[in-house]
Amino acid sequence: MLAWRSLCVLQFLVLLCIFTWLGLTGDPGEYVPMFNDKLMHSGGYFVAAFSISFAFPRWRFFSRAIFLILFSIGIEIGQHFMPPRTFDVWDICANTVGVISGLSVVTMLEMKLQWFKTLLHLSQQ
Repeated sequence: MLAWRSLCVLQFLVLLCIFTWLGLTGDPGEYVPMFNDKLMHSGGYFVAAFSISFAFPRWRFFSRAIFLILFSIGIEIGQHFMPPRTFDVWDICANTVGVISGLSVVTMLEMKLQWFKTLLHLSQQ
């Protein structure tokens, strides 16, 4: 199952690259249709929570959450130095809601669905 683990880690690294690029580009609206900024932040980090859970299933909930939240803070700090982008604490809040929600759903699915737990932990075998 080394191929599965490698694929899970690769998809997480690609996701981080996409988030970094979109977070630090001048106008992400050129590449991604914008509709509700905070909903997009929450949704993106909800997906990131699933992604990191498959990439690093041995990491505890808290470790995965801290990694993603610190990553989102880093992007926001970077935006401060990339006009016209700006630092926004509410974006960090939306990202945090997405992270906690996503990790909570992963945890519930892992507890309730054996096939999901098996799939999640395939990368450990």
